[in-house]
Amino acid sequence: MAAGLSEDETRSSSERNPWVECIGPALAIAFLPGFVLFIYGILHFNYETPDFWVKLSGVEGLDRSADAVTAPTFNVTVRVDNEWNNFWEFCGKGGSVDVSYAGVPLAHGEFPEFCVPPGVVGSVPVVATSEGLGLPDDLYESMESQRQRQEPVQLAVDVQMREVTGRGGSLILLWCTAVLPDQPAGTLVCGISN
Repeated sequence: MAAGLSEDETRSSSERNPWVECIGPALAIAFLPGFVLFIYGILHFNYETPDFWVKLSGVEGLDRSADAVTAPTFNVTVRVDNEWNNFWEFCGKGGSVDVSYAGVPLAHGEFPEFCVPPGVVGSVPVVATSEGLGLPDDLYESMESQRQRQEPVQLAVDVQMREVTGRGGSLILLWCTAVLPDQPAGTLVCGISN
């Protein structure tokens, strides 16, 4: 026995209190289900903003103003990739779509209300049109020059969505690039700002 210590003082804490040995395993058993549910919630219930891209499925009225009989009209399809959200649908309460070429506005449209279910890629069709007929001469010439060189004619498609899921009523702004329907293009994912 150590000098100056009584027999009770030299005993380990587990010999003095048998419950000390049970506390560690009991705490592990008590907290393990909560930890597992926490990780499950992070992985499966976490909300992700979908990816977006646009496609022009139809275009009319891209003639020279002097020859035009219709206004520039764009059939725009906005694709919403909500596959990463297993439990959250993605909805919007409307907004707007603007189409421009070389920084010049060509058409405007109203973005409809929509919902895309969880785990799905959905499509939202929009028609954007102009009040005037055809294109100004310089824009028409620039576009035709690109077509003759077999370059894709890129159009800026800006989309504004109001009151979307997961944003607390704030806006989402998309900056997208699309090419005319008769031209090849890869998938061009839209940039997002809020």
